[in-house]
Amino acid sequence: MSLNGALQIGRSAILASQAAMQVAGNNMANAATPGFHRRTVHLAGARDEMIVGGAFVGTGVRLMAIKREVDTALQARFRGASSQEQAHLIDQRFLAALETLQNELTDNDLSSALSDFFNSFSELANNPEDQAIRSLVVETGLALADRLSSLGESYQKTVQEIDQSLGTSIIQVNDLLDGIALLNGQITQTEQGPSQAGNLRDRRDTLINELSELLEVTVIEQASGAVDVLVDSVPILLSGVNRGLELRTESVNGQLQVSLRVAADGTQLQVDSGRIGGLMRQRSDTLEPAISDLDTLAGELIFQINRTHSQGQGRSGFQSVQGTYLVDDTTATLNNVNAGLDFPIDNGSFFIHVTHTATGVRTTHQINVDGNADSLDDLINEINVAVGVPNVTAGTGLGNVFTLTAATGFEISFSDDTSGALAALGVNTFFTGNTASTIGINQTIAGNPNMLAAGAGHVPGSNDTALALADLQDAPVTALSGSSLREFWQNSVNGLAVKASAANLAVESAGLVRQSLDAQIQSVSGVSLDEEVINLLMFQRQFQAAARFIAVIDETLQTLLDMV
Repeated sequence: MSLNGALQIGRSAILASQAAMQVAGNNMANAATPGFHRRTVHLAGARDEMIVGGAFVGTGVRLMAIKREVDTALQARFRGASSQEQAHLIDQRFLAALETLQNELTDNDLSSALSDFFNSFSELANNPEDQAIRSLVVETGLALADRLSSLGESYQKTVQEIDQSLGTSIIQVNDLLDGIALLNGQITQTEQGPSQAGNLRDRRDTLINELSELLEVTVIEQASGAVDVLVDSVPILLSGVNRGLELRTESVNGQLQVSLRVAADGTQLQVDSGRIGGLMRQRSDTLEPAISDLDTLAGELIFQINRTHSQGQGRSGFQSVQGTYLVDDTTATLNNVNAGLDFPIDNGSFFIHVTHTATGVRTTHQINVDGNADSLDDLINEINVAVGVPNVTAGTGLGNVFTLTAATGFEISFSDDTSGALAALGVNTFFTGNTASTIGINQTIAGNPNMLAAGAGHVPGSNDTALALADLQDAPVTALSGSSLREFWQNSVNGLAVKASAANLAVESAGLVRQSLDAQIQSVSGVSLDEEVINLLMFQRQFQAAARFIAVIDETLQTLLDMV
């Protein structure tokens, strides 16, 4: 081997040592940099050279590559764990929020308002003629209606909060995708040969990790160094092209439904994890059922109370009475959707009683009605013509509400409604509305508690209706699968509590999984200062040895020159 070849060996060792020391120094400088992956120097011996027949000697060292230490499979698992943790955190947040809104097990919860309301009817049954107790019933009814409407409004505001968070998250996703697409282009332009653009890749991985917190993604690296990003097996980023995400809102059966779609072609995505997946799940699996349960409770409360109340009598009858529910089409059968009534009417009958106020003489008239066959016009004709109730005129008022008007000197009262028509039309009822957001007190009763029906059979001092109303608290309701009003609400509250407890456990479990995977990633990609110091010392010694080797060759060369 020539002296020049020896000098080249020393030169290669110095250059390799310099590069290795620079890599070690860069690792130590970025030991605390988020998203940084340590670099390692990969060296290999240069090709051998034959110096004499059959004898070969190396020609130095070659720097093969400077690589990022990354376990892509571990990264994918970590991103999946991050998505799951973020989804569970969203679950925990909104389930806890709903528990706070319900405020159960306190003196200011819906259960207490229900108990107070029904207990007030029990008190009224003890003294049905007491004006103060009648006013108390009205006040507890107002408090219950306010509690229901307030809770319903709070639920709706929570849905709006979710929708706003979804909108913000979609903007973040699209911004991240734009950043990843830009880095894809820079990486493909920068990388030449086996080496990698480490800082650009670190930045891209950081953006992908942030993206995985929003929704679970699958990342596929191409030969060019660019990555494709997929959600639910659908590409949302192809190399340098961001296909984008968007939220689409549609009305389904009167309910606003949101879906996540690819902006480029409208493909619907099924997202179950990440903050977006958690938000959409809370909207569809928690908030919408909670609103439905509350509206179901309110609707059945309204109908059951009204159906019982409409058959009773207050301290005086009606000179005229007007229904509280509008009928959209008076020619449509009462149960037809075109009629627009919220509560069903069975095939049955009710009684109209007409009392002469001066003499007390009362006449009773049975009115037959079938919600599947009769329209409001038919019902009016039944009262005015077919039966011909004397001294009473049936008709419609503003908005096509059902009206009954007594002749001067006469009063109207009702009993024995097997059809539910009086409650469905809002005649002699306690509540108005049909959902938690629309529930209210009939203004006739609110303005005059004497109209509150406590008795039955037109017996002065009767408490039969008040007792029946008090018993509704624990009476089974067919529409609630045999549960009572109280049981239905408690089942809804208990179901939410179980979900909240499960969410707390899921957050804890997902956090442990993510932390474990993060520790594994750090063992592969993290910087150990002790290890880097050792590497630095080793490469420093190598540099010193190479310099000494070159010095020896130089001295040898000078000796040869002096001899010449």
